Amino acid sequence: MKKTVLFYGVLVLLLGGCAAKSESDSASSSSVKEASVSSTTSESSTKEAESTTSTKKRKSKKVKTPSSTTESSKKETVKQTEANGQLFVPNPEEDDEEVYYESSGDGNISAFVPDYSQYDKEQVISKLGEPSQIITDSAAIRDRLEESEWQLIKEQFDLGKLTEGQAKAFMFATKDLSLAAAISMELELLVYDDQSKPNVYLSENSVKFITPMTDYIEFTGKINTI
Repeated sequence: MKKTVLFYGVLVLLLGGCAAKSESDSASSSSVKEASVSSTTSESSTKEAESTTSTKKRKSKKVKTPSSTTESSKKETVKQTEANGQLFVPNPEEDDEEVYYESSGDGNISAFVPDYSQYDKEQVISKLGEPSQIITDSAAIRDRLEESEWQLIKEQFDLGKLTEGQAKAFMFATKDLSLAAAISMELELLVYDDQSKPNVYLSENSVKFITPMTDYIEFTGKINTI
């Protein structure tokens, strides 16, 4: 029984040889095409993968830019800190409000300027060097407070280093100090404006006012000119 089946199977194979061969050739051709398509698809996928990898690499390079900028900013901050070692800072024991000036229009005026009373004459000279001159005459000091100082403050405003409100607040402070000097306060003026540095007014060896040259003083609300 097994042999009959085998002979029959051989006959069937002989009769269908051509067809089988044709189908085989067709299948082989199809397999080659599929293999070719698969190969093309694989190459395309590989190129896409390489393109994606390349894009990722480019993105990775771009990510380094903010880091570089941050490092640059840090270096600039360090340089500024080193250069600003001579900055006068507001008294930490006093209210550190933002410099402002307000007028109600009916004669009521309010203003706030920083307090630097923690500095004495020796500390001022250590920061700014020796003054061009020292003035103790009350009348001469008052003239400077109401004329020269106002001009110096306006120059800082014109340079964009003070807002209008800040300039008015500092002008108001000089007027107030001038009135105090006219009544009873004894002032001493260390003149530095001819050295392009701020003048400093002291009373009882304590700073009462510093010309608001923003390269030399710190205060809340200061315009960032970096």
